[in-house]
Amino acid sequence: MLKVQSLTFTHAASNLPAVIDANFELEPGRALLVTGPSGGGKSTLLSLLAGLAPGFLKGKLTGSIVLDGRSPQDPGLWAENVGLMTQNPESQFLAGSVLDEIYLTLRCRGKTGPQAQQAAEERLSALGISDIRDQSVFKLSEGQKQKVILAALTALKPKVLLLDEPSANLDPEALVSLSQTLKMLVSEGLSLIIADHRLAWLRPVCQDILVLNNGQTVYRGGFSPLEDDNFRSHLGLRAVTLSSFDNLPKAPMGSGPGVWVDNLTFSYRGGPPILEDLNLRVDYDKVTAVVGPSGRGKTTVARVMCGLEKPQSGRVVFQDAPLKEAYGTVVLQNTDHQLYMPKVSSEIDLALAPGKKSRPTPTPKALEILEAYGLCHLADRHPQSLSGGEKQRLAVAVGLARPTKLLVLDEPTSGLDGLNLKLMSNQINLAAQRGTAVMVITHDSELVNLAANQVFDMGPSPS
Repeated sequence: MLKVQSLTFTHAASNLPAVIDANFELEPGRALLVTGPSGGGKSTLLSLLAGLAPGFLKGKLTGSIVLDGRSPQDPGLWAENVGLMTQNPESQFLAGSVLDEIYLTLRCRGKTGPQAQQAAEERLSALGISDIRDQSVFKLSEGQKQKVILAALTALKPKVLLLDEPSANLDPEALVSLSQTLKMLVSEGLSLIIADHRLAWLRPVCQDILVLNNGQTVYRGGFSPLEDDNFRSHLGLRAVTLSSFDNLPKAPMGSGPGVWVDNLTFSYRGGPPILEDLNLRVDYDKVTAVVGPSGRGKTTVARVMCGLEKPQSGRVVFQDAPLKEAYGTVVLQNTDHQLYMPKVSSEIDLALAPGKKSRPTPTPKALEILEAYGLCHLADRHPQSLSGGEKQRLAVAVGLARPTKLLVLDEPTSGLDGLNLKLMSNQINLAAQRGTAVMVITHDSELVNLAANQVFDMGPSPS
């Protein structure tokens, strides 16, 4: 049994605790959902449970964590029993290919030969990734990368598995599969602690819920009270039921007032076509949602449209300007690769005035934009010190601050709570109202219903 008592942690660079007096117990074969507003302490709590503080995660730690009589002060034994999947799965890779990643994890625990092969094959099958077993881990979609890490962790059969935003980059079909996998693990006696904002898919998995806000536990119980819209709104939580967007019109094709792709075909060197004879138009003044399974080519479309990749055939056309005079802005899924200034406010100022030196104090316009995204109080923080949801909001704010004819947002709400989901959808709509062609690549049906004017479905996964 995992037992947490009076757990409090303050980061070394902060005067305010990130987690305050956390208390709970988790029996084997139970799943606990940790949710709440972005920046509320969810990721920090998981890091503490993984034994990363105070050795790796610097700061002041008080209280206790005990698992079957053991504590994180015994790192070797703790690592055998507790596994953590972070928000950025790419940062956890140690090998080159999918199969080697799982093998390496097993070898580090003394499993080799037929035993390791059988364990790896079972995990590949359970996670539905046998077809990518020989691929490079760095050429996978974000959702596929996440599945590889989950396969590696569960191959070790730990007692406790910690998952930070596991739903962030997965399509609906993959979420159903992951939900079934997690239920299987729970039935085998594994304890799960899952930090996530998307609640509906976890309802069949988690028996208990812990809501954190500003580090404090503001609710502990089951799902039933969360069916009340006012209660969820008060806590800043998302919906607990899945929503459909079948009523939205389909995105148009062919020439028109916007940015369009004409018979686009693209493949990576030596690989099969990712896109083949694709036609799509992203209208000015509208938000076009691009949906479909992971690995179907949604991000590739964005990269081609913004000039980051060159197609084998076909073209990208800006209806009202020559291509050399028009340009697009893309905000990709991994925000760590797009935030590199020393201060949050500097990221916005650079977007407003590209090429100019960093300012010692933020401009009024930068503060206005940060205020719109609920980030003004973080203006002087280093971007990499923010929570996943805060980084997501900042990256989108940077993208929206740039003057552009085409704005592509790739999974812009992957780490956002209910309150910030509504904030983000409002800002996306405002960008479209200013005349920008906005394309949102997403698996988030709540965002589609809140923000999109039309939908383009990339269709089923290639066989």
